[in-house]
Amino acid sequence: MQAVIFNEPLSVSVCDTDRPTVRPGEVLIQTLLAGLCGTDLHIFRNEYMSSFPLTPGHEFVGTVVETAQDVEDFSAGDRVVADPNLYCGRCEFCRNQQHNHCLNWQGVGITRPGALAEYVAVPASACYRVPDSLSDAEAAFIEPVSCVIHALNRLPMQVGESVLVVGAGPMGLLITQAMRHHGAGELVVVDKQPNRLEMASTMGASRTLEASANLTDELRRIEPHGFSVIVDVTGVPEAIEQAFASLRPRGRFLQFGVTPRDATVELSPYDMFHNDWSWIGSFALCYTFQQAIAWMTAGVINVKPLISHRLPLSEFPHALDQFAKGETLKVQFDPRA
Repeated sequence: MQAVIFNEPLSVSVCDTDRPTVRPGEVLIQTLLAGLCGTDLHIFRNEYMSSFPLTPGHEFVGTVVETAQDVEDFSAGDRVVADPNLYCGRCEFCRNQQHNHCLNWQGVGITRPGALAEYVAVPASACYRVPDSLSDAEAAFIEPVSCVIHALNRLPMQVGESVLVVGAGPMGLLITQAMRHHGAGELVVVDKQPNRLEMASTMGASRTLEASANLTDELRRIEPHGFSVIVDVTGVPEAIEQAFASLRPRGRFLQFGVTPRDATVELSPYDMFHNDWSWIGSFALCYTFQQAIAWMTAGVINVKPLISHRLPLSEFPHALDQFAKGETLKVQFDPRA
């Protein structure tokens, strides 16, 4: 079968590889669509927790084509999505409902072969049937929307509070929609690209600002005492440091963007203490696929405008380069093309 392979850091190819075989408890899925995520770029740059070689791809929809003999809940022909986060269910964190910190955690497309391939094998316990009302393109967004919902679950927030979203890529635009639905009052979105800011305006932002050297002054004119909630969706250390200057006392800073593993930011612990600030992390998701499916079938989140390209696997190396330069939004790949 054809598959994307990260052979080593900064090396990618699309080549023939063996079709996966199902192990007990697993299903074999033919990939219909798989999305390119910022985490894939971090993996490519060796800034994440993966090892090489690796087939990436952790947000996808597909059709079950084979099941292990002990699988009863799914059968060939079922259209499914799969939570790429695989938990042991036995360790201290799993038994304390902190499954995303499982001591034996694995990730489809992160620590084991992913769905940027014609076929992918995953545990049946990680799969969810896709409602007929969702298209393949929409269903491939269930994983990223699940990450957004997990972030909201992590964030204490009152209706009407002011929110600043830094970064208007695909995830930032999902966060913008979620924050509007979640009850944000003033909702400001910052990005470098005017076209992305235009999209943010249609997705719930009350104001948008282009990133600049005097951004902090502009934000202070909007919220003189700072924002109650700031969400970083860039993962850029400089952007994180700059954003903290716009956080009000008792404000909450949600770290949603993925930084390189060795990245650092410089913050004053005195400011953290004196302002009663909270800095909240949000890693992946934790059993939020059901909620994501419910939101999407109810039309709470609109993902269609976020899809900028639909390509065959052969275009992946070029598309990854474009994505890294910020020239695309969500790129989805059809391995059958």
